[in-house]
Amino acid sequence: MLKFAAHIMKNKTRLILLIICGLICKKSFAQQKYWVSFTIKTTKNFDPYKFFDPKTLENRISAGKPISDWYDLPVDEAFVQRVRKIADSTGYASRWLNGMAVFATQDEIKQIASLPFVKSTEKMGLFATTASLKDSGISETKKDTSPRSKIADQYDGLEGNEMAAHGLSGKGIRIAILDVGFKNADKHPAFEYLRSHNGIVLTYDFLHHKDNVYGYGAHGTAVLSCIAGKYKGFNIGLAPDAEFLLARTEREGSEFKDEEDAWVAASEWAEQHGAQMISCSLGYTYQRYFYKDMNGRTSIAARGAAMAARKGILICIAAGNEGEDQWKFITTPGDCDSVLTVGGYDPNTGFHSGFSSYGPTSDGRMKPNVIAASTAWVATPAAYGSEQGTSFATPLVAGFVACVWQDLKGRSNMQIMDTVEKLSSLYPYFDFAHGYGIPQAVYLFKGRPKNDSSFTLYEEDGKIKISISTSYFKDSSQTTKKLEKNYLYAKVTDPDGTLKLYDVIKVNSQSFELVNITNYLAVGRFGPNASINAEDKAAIYPKGWTVTVYFDHCIRTYHF
Repeated sequence: MLKFAAHIMKNKTRLILLIICGLICKKSFAQQKYWVSFTIKTTKNFDPYKFFDPKTLENRISAGKPISDWYDLPVDEAFVQRVRKIADSTGYASRWLNGMAVFATQDEIKQIASLPFVKSTEKMGLFATTASLKDSGISETKKDTSPRSKIADQYDGLEGNEMAAHGLSGKGIRIAILDVGFKNADKHPAFEYLRSHNGIVLTYDFLHHKDNVYGYGAHGTAVLSCIAGKYKGFNIGLAPDAEFLLARTEREGSEFKDEEDAWVAASEWAEQHGAQMISCSLGYTYQRYFYKDMNGRTSIAARGAAMAARKGILICIAAGNEGEDQWKFITTPGDCDSVLTVGGYDPNTGFHSGFSSYGPTSDGRMKPNVIAASTAWVATPAAYGSEQGTSFATPLVAGFVACVWQDLKGRSNMQIMDTVEKLSSLYPYFDFAHGYGIPQAVYLFKGRPKNDSSFTLYEEDGKIKISISTSYFKDSSQTTKKLEKNYLYAKVTDPDGTLKLYDVIKVNSQSFELVNITNYLAVGRFGPNASINAEDKAAIYPKGWTVTVYFDHCIRTYHF
């Protein structure tokens, strides 16, 4: 009897637990994450000299910015407490955006929206994705006879030796990395040199509200190594002497509760503690947003990134790895106009990696801004290995930027960003796969090479053609080029200057037709029955359209 009673009680307990779990799940699914914006702020008891790191004040004075402004003031605590009494739970509050994240039901958010100090409420995203692919399966071996070759593509592509030869290593530049975790970065041999000079200034886990960021995902470890890591005495990235703030803002993998508000909070924390740069390889896409939202103004992260740029921070953001997926386009906050969005190129070809996300933004702006090697030799939790993704192209460029800023002290973040674009291999040519190309250190010291005679661009019998100069093929050094790889870049723009088509062509002969360009202009616009001949050229090629070609440091334009 007692045994039977115990069995009944056990089943009742199980039933009660199931009911409780069901109620919790029902409530969880009824909840949505929202961003709540407030109307005003108060100015009580804010002392910027106590709140900000001395380096932040130094950065602001150097940039000619005020010591503090309205955006620095904290969110009104009375507003926060009122909202917390209604919402099931709350996330971070933002000084810059004067608002906070909440988890609430529809009834709760209606109550919050009716509060007199609430300006607006809006739904937030689900989760972020890291801009990395699965590792390539190539890892460190004991018999590594040529360690330098492991990092050659990523380091030499940006001409890291040129930076080092001029004494540039990121010294004096403070960089914040926002990521999913930095597993073993506190003891990994890749960062022995970084630790030796206390290069990691501060860390914070925005998910667990504590300082330790070293016990979670290793994506951030790999990213950090692409800026300041070393492999058997060789630099993996270009800025081993930079200072770092490490922030954990996301969990690895998919999850219900996103951390977009943590991204903004970490950016504010970084600026508060003296960061001049942020490197981030996280992005938000279709889990909440549509492509039309990729305009630099819609997502909370993009708004936070814009404010960080306004505060003087230069942000390097991964374009994403959606190029071969249905989404295809860049992720937010890479859509922000004042951030340096980084795509990836395949070191084997020298041009765009298929998985690297494409531009433009939904409002037609050029993205990505630049590209770097999307396959990189990085620090893994226990050793080293090769990984792929714009996750690693981004910190490689961040190291380059740090060196440029070290050299050009006193320049603003936007001036440095503009300089990095102008130092890139294709500039002023650009397209939506490569941006302005690969940043080149040698241009910083010697200027861009000038070449006005590499090729001729012309129209003949309704066809767009190229004639490469004979001297190009006589120059034996062309066979060893690593960046151009003998590729030609061509694009078509309409009368409004909108980029409509672009192509990359392997140069194998001295004279050839730009077939895709010809077909697009004649057939793509006017149908398969369009006649292509010289007499009908005026009808086939509409007035105001332009073909632009970049090859061997030379740009030619043909106007119709």
